[in-house]
Amino acid sequence: MTQRILLFALLALCTSAASAARYDKMRKQVVASMLVTGELVVAPDGTVESYAIDRADALPPEARQLIAKVVPTWELDAKQADGSPLQSPTAVRMSMQLLARPIDGVDDRLRVTIEDTAFRDPNAPADVKRNGELAPPAYPVLAAHSGMTGTVYVLLRLNPDGTVAETHVERVDMTVVSDEKTLLKFSKILAKAAVGAAKQWTFNISPERLAHPAPVEVRVPVDFLMPGKTSTTEYGRWHAYVPGLYAPIPWRNPTADGGDAEDGIGALVPGQFYSTDAPFKLRGPKTGS
Repeated sequence: MTQRILLFALLALCTSAASAARYDKMRKQVVASMLVTGELVVAPDGTVESYAIDRADALPPEARQLIAKVVPTWELDAKQADGSPLQSPTAVRMSMQLLARPIDGVDDRLRVTIEDTAFRDPNAPADVKRNGELAPPAYPVLAAHSGMTGTVYVLLRLNPDGTVAETHVERVDMTVVSDEKTLLKFSKILAKAAVGAAKQWTFNISPERLAHPAPVEVRVPVDFLMPGKTSTTEYGRWHAYVPGLYAPIPWRNPTADGGDAEDGIGALVPGQFYSTDAPFKLRGPKTGS
């Protein structure tokens, strides 16, 4: 899909979803997103020895070109599960969120970037495991009747027994286009439903992790999809959404600039949970143009 075709597709979505909205306002509101997964082999010094993208042939050319340009240059802060340095090359699962945004002042081009990244070692012992299934929330009736869909990123602070001590919604991304007031209303409805379900979840925490003084936290992206849908988007295809505002975590100290780190939440795969103590994190720039 060329950038021109993608831009027209986004504008067509705007027209069908909110026909009364002005072109320029909707153009600024909508972003195209794609979630890509794969595997890295990380050297002990954190450099990338090799990488492989899942179903690379399903990705559009602009996505493959950007990944080929940027990913081999990455460096990671890498360590073993116990915090000690890596001793040998390690295969790491990765996910990344690609974004395509209109370029100001240019009518037929988009800037494609890697917005967020997440990594995990599939062979490392898990400090936190789910206790049974993480039962999804019931779809709020009003949201379902209104066709409102989105993804709620919930952060959970756990008690030592694995129950949920505190919840915090970091961001709600709406995967429909509407006016600001409507999106805000339904983002709150979806967030409330996600938090209600999350408070019932329980986890098993290893004794080794409990010995650490830092709070035990996990992130869970919760998808709200219309009946019959199994994902917000088909793998390898762009989909349009409206990014929500990030809400800093209330029990953490803010960063030096007064904000808080989002820790790549846009790259998290819905239906999975992620520890905030992941031993692999990107060091340095993550994207290109």
